[in-house]
Amino acid sequence: MAGTPRPGEIDVRALDVGQYSTEPLDSYDEFQHSLRSGTALAISRLANHVVTGIDIDAKLRYGTGVQQITTPDDVKNVLAEQSVPIAARNKILFGFASGSSDFRPEPAVAVPPDSTLTTVAVMQFPDAESAERAAAEFEETDFAIAPDQNERVQLTKYPLAHSHWRPGTPTIGSAIAHGSYVVTTFIATSQPVLADLTDLVEKVYTAQLPMLDTLAPLSAEQTLRLDLDPEGLIRRVLNPSKLGVPDVGGLAAYELQGFLHWQTDRAAAKDLYANGERFVLSDAYSPTTNSYTRGIAQSFGKGISRFLDGAILIRARDIDSAKALWSTILDAPDTSQAPSNVPDSKCAEIPTKIYVKDWVCAVRYRNYVGYVWGTQLQDAQQRAAAQYALLANSQ
Repeated sequence: MAGTPRPGEIDVRALDVGQYSTEPLDSYDEFQHSLRSGTALAISRLANHVVTGIDIDAKLRYGTGVQQITTPDDVKNVLAEQSVPIAARNKILFGFASGSSDFRPEPAVAVPPDSTLTTVAVMQFPDAESAERAAAEFEETDFAIAPDQNERVQLTKYPLAHSHWRPGTPTIGSAIAHGSYVVTTFIATSQPVLADLTDLVEKVYTAQLPMLDTLAPLSAEQTLRLDLDPEGLIRRVLNPSKLGVPDVGGLAAYELQGFLHWQTDRAAAKDLYANGERFVLSDAYSPTTNSYTRGIAQSFGKGISRFLDGAILIRARDIDSAKALWSTILDAPDTSQAPSNVPDSKCAEIPTKIYVKDWVCAVRYRNYVGYVWGTQLQDAQQRAAAQYALLANSQ
C-alpha cells in the first residue's frame, strides 16, 4: 500500500517525567520470598474475601478503617488485649479486619451516638481444630472481663457461634469458626435492642461465610512461597519509592472486593470502579486507623487514611471498559492542568480540609487506567506522564 508509515504511539521518552522511573519493577528489583512478604501477600489475598458494610446492609456504606493482622500482637486492635496469647497459642497465621458505618467518617469529628458500626475480622489458623479452639477462647476471655454484667447470646441461624452482650448497652460481640478461619464481629447500634444486634450479626455471617468457602486456606509453607506478581500487574504501577516488598496498602494487588476496603464511600466506589478487574496500590493507603479507643478501635475509626502521594493502577476488562472508567474518574478536570503531550490524561485540584494541596491526575493506556496524586501540580503531572510511559514500556 502506498503511504508514509507513522508511529502508532507517541515516543514516551520525550515526556516530562521528572525524577520518576518509567521502567517496570522487575527490571531493577528481584523479588525475594520471606515470611514478611508472604504474610502481606496472604493478607491481600484474604481481603478479597472479607465483607464490607454494603455486603451486610446497604446503609453501612462508609468505611471506618482497616487493620492487618501479621502477628498475634495485632489481634488486640480488633479484640480485647487478653486475646493476644490465645492467638499466639493457637498459632494464628494472619488476618484482616474492616470497619463500616452508616455515618461518613471525618477527621476530628466524633461519631454520632445514633450511628450503626460494625467491625469484621477474619483470621486464618493452621487447621479447623485450632480455629474452633481459638473462637471459643476468644469468647471466654472477652466474657470474663465483666462476667457479672455480660450475658450469653444464642444465634438462631448460627448456633455454633460464640456471642455475648451487656444488657442495656447497644453492642454485641461474636466469634465463629469456619474451617481454618475464625470470623469475629463487633457491632454497635443506637439502641440496646438485642433483636436488632443479633440480626446484624447473623447478616455478617450470612455474607461472610460463603466468601470464605471460595478461598482455600494456606499452610505456613504456602504462605512463604506466594509470588509477588503472578499476573504481571504490580510491575506496571508507578512506584516512586521503588518498593519491592509487598505491603497491604503500599504495594499490593486486589480484586474489586479487596479494593473497596480502602474506600470511604464503598457504595459509590463499587459503582465507579465497576469496569475494573484488578487494582494495584503503590504508596497509596495506611493500613491503620486513627481512633479514640483501643480494642474495638476499628468500629470507631476516622476513616481510611490516604498517603500524601501515591498511585493506583486499574486493569479493565478491555479498552472500551478502560475508556468508560477513565471518563468517570475525575469527572470535573481542569483542562489547563493536563500534563503536556500525554494522551488520555487529565488533572484537577481536589478540595481538602488539611493544610496541604491535593492534585490528582488520571491517565489511560490501552486497557489500563492510572490514578496518581501529589501536593504540587507539576509533580502530579510528572507522575501521570511517568505512569503512562511505564505502561507503554511494560508491554
